[in-house]
Amino acid sequence: MKRWMALFLAALLLCTAAAFADETPSDTLVVVFSHAGENYNVGVVEEGNTMKLAWIIAEQTGADLFEIEPAVPYPESYEDCLDIATAELRSDARPEFLGEVENWARYETVFVSYPIWWGHLPQILYTFLEAYDWTGKTLVPFNTHEGSRQAGTWREIEEAAPGATVLQGLAVVGSTAQNDPETTSASVSAWLADLGLGE
Repeated sequence: MKRWMALFLAALLLCTAAAFADETPSDTLVVVFSHAGENYNVGVVEEGNTMKLAWIIAEQTGADLFEIEPAVPYPESYEDCLDIATAELRSDARPEFLGEVENWARYETVFVSYPIWWGHLPQILYTFLEAYDWTGKTLVPFNTHEGSRQAGTWREIEEAAPGATVLQGLAVVGSTAQNDPETTSASVSAWLADLGLGE
């Protein structure tokens, strides 16, 4: 009886320890801005190209995920979205977003993701970057595109997030992120390995 009780208590302790380990807060965050609806070279999609990529990175790093959701949603139509994004770029707008990152101070590494919009960082990314203190954090950009690659956006990010150490980013073709998860996952794995950031 005593032996059975000892085994039961040992098993209970192991289960408790495992449960506690699963609840350990992550110090890594994936921040994503993505556009569903009509996407260039992809068509109409329920989940944006960048979001598809962000989920893969969050899975491979064990990171939490925060979506930048515009207070005023962008139109689903590609042409209408293009018109608004172009106007925001010309006016150097700072579109508002919903919610905020909880426990920001806890995160040491922050992946920041976005589509390339007409050769630039979407203006709502500036709103997000300027809303937080980046001192001492590692910022890792990644993006989707249809030919622009990173389009020099890492320089824009460095300027908008003073105090952060900005690492080498990853650029994935949007149609690949949307339609070829195996290739996308392999690209992410190789990139994270180079950075020493995979789980």
